[in-house]
Amino acid sequence: MPPERPRPQEPISPAAAVTIPHSHVHVLESESVGRTLQVWVAEPVAGFQPLPPGPRQVLVVLDADLFFGTAVETARLASQLYGELPPLVVVGVAYGEEPGVQGQLRTRDFTPSDDPGYDRMAAAVPGFEPLLPEGERMAGADRFLRCLRDEVWPLLDAHYEVDPTGSAVFGSSLGGLFAAYTLLTAPETFSRYLITSPALWWNEGEVLKLADGSISQERTDPAIRVYLAAGSREEDPAIPMLAPYRLVSNTRELGRRLEANDLDVTLDVLAGETHTSAVPVSLARGLRALFGRARQERPR
Repeated sequence: MPPERPRPQEPISPAAAVTIPHSHVHVLESESVGRTLQVWVAEPVAGFQPLPPGPRQVLVVLDADLFFGTAVETARLASQLYGELPPLVVVGVAYGEEPGVQGQLRTRDFTPSDDPGYDRMAAAVPGFEPLLPEGERMAGADRFLRCLRDEVWPLLDAHYEVDPTGSAVFGSSLGGLFAAYTLLTAPETFSRYLITSPALWWNEGEVLKLADGSISQERTDPAIRVYLAAGSREEDPAIPMLAPYRLVSNTRELGRRLEANDLDVTLDVLAGETHTSAVPVSLARGLRALFGRARQERPR
């Protein structure tokens, strides 16, 4: 017979929430977007070797409510164990809201224009209820970009030793659309762009069309690096909700147009991955491609 399990001496009481060590939450009253945001900051942690002196390069994570923990642990492990990455400060811009509210806020903040087709699609979803006033549900990308540049960066400068010249941004789906829009309209905002499964279908491919010769070389640091990724199953007919959005084809096309602008682009189509599972894989590969000491060419 298996040994009897020890019985607890007293009932287990509710405990405090689990948090990410060496991380901090800053409340930001953003004038740019007109609401309270949270800026989550995780500092690097020493591994086998002591941390080198700063300033630190920064990874800005869009959709922090979804991806912050994944990005922090990916960046820390790759730095701590074998020095694959430099020690990064990981910064997440979060809403701190329940998923339904957060989903509508990200649609507003990550999109550069109104898309009537998206409005109709959302209205057809059973149980969908608009939480933002009409006219304020989309097209907030320029305001959110201003928030990053004029509000988030000064906050970081005031509290941390950061190096904005080595900064990167990570976005997936609508966050990837925003990252691509930033690259094409304000490329100097970041020096590295990690863009996963970007929603380039938005408003009949509006952002993808911007990639045709729109990047001013005078405003573009020649050291800008771009990592693009999509999961190979994102156009799989077996996942009919995804296939019409052409996430793989559009990501490939964006890479082609960026290379025509002489940008340093790495493109990965991640075998066997879907819209969700592509995120952790692309973070691990993308951070190595953008920050790693040994950058290897991958087949396209």
